[in-house]
Amino acid sequence: MDPFGASEGSLLEFYHLKTLEPHTSWKNDSSVDINLEKWQNASPDADNSYDILKDLLNQQQKTYEKEVAQNMNEAAMSNVADPLNNKMMLPLLNKLQIPQKEKLKYLVNTKRFNVKMFLKDIHNKDSFEDLTRSLDTLDKTLERQSDELKDLVQANFTKYVRVKNRLDQIYGQFSMRYTSSPTPGSIDANGDQLDVSQLGGRVDDAIRTTTLKLKPLLETNRKMVNYQATKNFIEENRDYFNLTTKLKRCLDKKDYSNLVIEYSKAKELHNQLVVSSAVKEKNETGQVVNRVPKVVDKVWNEVEGVVESYRQLTWKTLLSPDEEESQQEFLNLISKLLDLNVDKNPIMAWLAVHFNNFEKQLHETSEQMFNKILKGQENILRNKVETDSDDHKTASIKGVDLTYYLSIGQFFHDTNGRSNDELAFRSLTAFQGLTDSPVIVEMWLLFLRYINSLERISMKFVEFWEHVQNFLDGVYQTTLINDKKKDNILVGDLKTIDGHKQFLQLEKEQIIHLRNRGENFVNTLADKLTLFFMSSQESLSNKVTITKESGSPQDYGFLPPRANGLSCLRYLPKMVEPLLKSVTKLAQLGISSRALDISRKLVSMITDRSVAAIASTKLRDISNFYKLEDWKVYQTVNDANNNELEYGITHFPEIVRIFQEYSIQITRDLLFAFEKLPVLNGISIVNYPSKRSLTAVEIQQLISMEAVLESVLKNAAKDKDNPRNSHTILTLTNLQYIRETTFPQILQYFDEAFEWNLREKKLELFSLLAKMESSIFGNYLSDLKINIRDVLEKKYHEVSWATYTSNSFRANDYVIEVLMLLVTIHSECFRIGPQLIEKVLRETQIFISKYLFESFKPYVGNLSSDGLLQVTVDLQFFQRVLGRLLERDTQVTITACLQNCFQNNTERMQRCIKETEPIVGSNLARTSIQFAAFR
Repeated sequence: MDPFGASEGSLLEFYHLKTLEPHTSWKNDSSVDINLEKWQNASPDADNSYDILKDLLNQQQKTYEKEVAQNMNEAAMSNVADPLNNKMMLPLLNKLQIPQKEKLKYLVNTKRFNVKMFLKDIHNKDSFEDLTRSLDTLDKTLERQSDELKDLVQANFTKYVRVKNRLDQIYGQFSMRYTSSPTPGSIDANGDQLDVSQLGGRVDDAIRTTTLKLKPLLETNRKMVNYQATKNFIEENRDYFNLTTKLKRCLDKKDYSNLVIEYSKAKELHNQLVVSSAVKEKNETGQVVNRVPKVVDKVWNEVEGVVESYRQLTWKTLLSPDEEESQQEFLNLISKLLDLNVDKNPIMAWLAVHFNNFEKQLHETSEQMFNKILKGQENILRNKVETDSDDHKTASIKGVDLTYYLSIGQFFHDTNGRSNDELAFRSLTAFQGLTDSPVIVEMWLLFLRYINSLERISMKFVEFWEHVQNFLDGVYQTTLINDKKKDNILVGDLKTIDGHKQFLQLEKEQIIHLRNRGENFVNTLADKLTLFFMSSQESLSNKVTITKESGSPQDYGFLPPRANGLSCLRYLPKMVEPLLKSVTKLAQLGISSRALDISRKLVSMITDRSVAAIASTKLRDISNFYKLEDWKVYQTVNDANNNELEYGITHFPEIVRIFQEYSIQITRDLLFAFEKLPVLNGISIVNYPSKRSLTAVEIQQLISMEAVLESVLKNAAKDKDNPRNSHTILTLTNLQYIRETTFPQILQYFDEAFEWNLREKKLELFSLLAKMESSIFGNYLSDLKINIRDVLEKKYHEVSWATYTSNSFRANDYVIEVLMLLVTIHSECFRIGPQLIEKVLRETQIFISKYLFESFKPYVGNLSSDGLLQVTVDLQFFQRVLGRLLERDTQVTITACLQNCFQNNTERMQRCIKETEPIVGSNLARTSIQFAAFR
């Protein structure tokens, strides 16, 4: 035999070792416990009895420790099967990630086996059918093991009797041979300790060890009895034990209707089972109580766990605000929660979460939109502002773009040339073009977005309050009660639902609380809108209201910076009208008297501030309309005094008229908004405007019309040093048209809109306008007369009247040039202001005649004969050229001048006139074309 060919296993077996590398001692690492073979055939006597007993006890202890060690070994556990389905336990425990130290609690063949943990973790998903099948399997296994147990007991009965007999002999020998020592620990003759009391203790230990070995067998029998009883109990109450599976199946399939029905049945089964299975016993205090089997409580806890999952899901669904949630949906959820025995009132919870959601939306929307609005303001103010100077031909004032007023006629579709039809005004809303610069329009759209968001939230709240009112009136509670009674009849339960009345009947405090929440929403909305409409463009960034007003557009934070009045008229009504409607509907909900007062004050403030904003922007823009003047004839109109006479006007009067009428219409719509708002339950928070409001509008209207004249004067002032031009003539024709047509139409439109009587009043406005016309025309004539005087002085003094001689008498140059100057004036006025020609010629010819009268005075009596003839020809020619335009005053003055020249010799004067007739006629023929304008 090869001494080095032994394997590791053969070495361990030969030397009875546990390992080839012992760490402590060979004795401790030996695989041999106690050798009992030496006592197999030995008879116990006084010498060996104690040693036999000692070896038996030690062997029993070693065997127990070995069994424990084997049970902790995975190799040993790998053969252990699940008693309910015969599947190997180790792979299942590893799959469930059970710690190694806890695995013994799941093995039925160990003393640490825990039934609750075994069923809870290993068989928690088993249905009633699975458990029934497992119990059958366990029953068969126990029957088989019972037979094996009987065989084991029979096979070892003889050995057990023999051991027991031997122990009895040993104990008897001790009792017969030795008496109890008077003192413990006495020594016999052989020197050994023979204390019988110690022997009894050791025997007891041996018996306990034996009992421990038999205990699993006894427990197995007890378990068989318990399992059989459990099986019978489960079979008798299989519907109850199957509740968890049914409810889980309904929950997985989202069959919530059947889940509620099954839960209702489950409560009945549970109540019946509690009554039938309760056992009377005494508790810790000695009182007799009914004890229900733990398995019943365990099953019911699982049922409640499944229902609690659905209960939480239902709560979550109910308390998740949904804008599209219908009445049937939330009532159904509330009804289910009532059926699920909730502790919290689902009605109040649902109402509270919606109140919170509406208030949250108000705050979040305002916060977000205010930040965007402030950024929009900064963006506008960062843009370069054009200088406000008349030296620059720009249609802007402090960054306000007025050029869009030039296209104001395109915003309306008025076939009659007027836009006082309501449909024509509404066309501005439908107009797709811009009424202001893009950056301003973007700001307006931002305002509209903010207002529309608040209006949408308000209308949603109106819809929500209808549900609140139905709860306050008990309408929804009646619906829930009727539905539950119907359901109870269907399931065979005729009991009333008195248990739900604590939730269905709202208490007085709850009703007051709900109305306070509704009032708080109205107040919060009013605060947001008040901050927006009562702030200036400067204070808006600080989120505070204005403290002092100056009357300028900057006082209104709800207007974009540098917005013109045209965009204000277009977009402001789009902001105000939906607000008036939504706030009116909120007031008509009848939440509380304070909510009604808040709504009234709110709409009054919005209306007043909007009307004031329109008046402010209108006044500013009209005062600067002179920048829009291009001095081009926009339209030819008939003279009011002479229908056959037409004169031209610029675009200015029409821009003024259309803008004024449109602003009047928008202002009227805002003040009389009550006409379009319905009256519900006798509640109307927008009323007929007060006389104070109408008077303020009247004053603002007259001020704006005075601003029109102010704007005209600004342009006229530019030509103050050189007034004789077409600008002055167009200014005069515009003023005439404004006086005769524009202002009367505006006043008539205002009176019709507000049922007022401005036209019947003697307005200083027209006196101011007349003074303006007279002043501008006088300035024009003054400049013209200076030119005439210059011409006359230059040419008149070129003639030496005292020594004048001539062979051919022709009209003198001073007459020809001054008449040509009048022709030029006639030509300028004829095209754009023919109604001014007669007036201009009348004033100028009188001026000329008076000038000549005064000029010839010094020469009276000093005129040569030829000079006298020349004067006669000149003056007669002057009169004949003017023809029908000759004024009576002019003729009288000229005649007086001739009489002075002839020293009041009328006969000589008439004779000279007759003699020079052919000369005058010849000059007229020669200049007929030149002076044809006077014919």
